[in-house]
Amino acid sequence: MGFPWYLKPDLFLHAEMLDKQEDLENAANSSYATDQRQDKEIQSLKKRITELENQLLALEKILSEHGILPPMPAEPEAPPARPQDAPAVFPARTEEVVACPRCGRRQRGNRDSCYACGLPFRYETEES
Repeated sequence: MGFPWYLKPDLFLHAEMLDKQEDLENAANSSYATDQRQDKEIQSLKKRITELENQLLALEKILSEHGILPPMPAEPEAPPARPQDAPAVFPARTEEVVACPRCGRRQRGNRDSCYACGLPFRYETEES
């Protein structure tokens, strides 16, 4: 006897849904491949920028040695190395943005430690 008309499977709808599912899977794979390709391109561009900056610095140095550009500023002396676990010392807590000396992440200057690397912060105004 069979199923009534309202319970019969709609084979066209089923095939259409399978096609849509396949299209979505292909789009997801294509999107992932595009993201990977863009990440590789970004990395190669960053590398190229670094190379060009180094070349520019070398050119500026040569030009300053020949008197075409003003003399290059002396490189600043590196601050004395402090132990990795020593806290960063700031003058006072502030609502302004400060950079973590260890990782460089910018954050409010009222924290007890860096949110990214966990470096403890100490404030001169709070020392006893």
